[in-house]
Amino acid sequence: MTYSPEPAAEHAPKRGNGFAVTALVLGIIAVVLAFIPVVNIVSFVLAALAIIFGIVGLISSGKRHAGKGMSITGIVLGVVALALAIIMYVLVFQAVDEKCREEGYSGNIQECLDDLQSELTDVPTEVPTD
Repeated sequence: MTYSPEPAAEHAPKRGNGFAVTALVLGIIAVVLAFIPVVNIVSFVLAALAIIFGIVGLISSGKRHAGKGMSITGIVLGVVALALAIIMYVLVFQAVDEKCREEGYSGNIQECLDDLQSELTDVPTEVPTD
């Protein structure tokens, strides 16, 4: 009696959660950019997207049975990035306000910034040669 060989086991397709991965990556980038004062404007957008993708990934992780941890991490990183970006803005504006008050400007920060900008443009940029 001959036996027919068993069919080869087919590999089940990998179940991934692209939303969770996207949330995690966007959250990491948003946290890194949140520390850079001018560039952290981008961090607000990336953090919001990380939160949105994280929520969608968390919802779809129930169906796909994958990505729940990455979704939660993406949401947390998005919230942390938002908080860091706001803190950085507050610190920068407080430093500018403090410097303007030291220079004698009482409350008009725009006037102070205009004067500081004009002082920066008056600085010679050429290196003197001997």
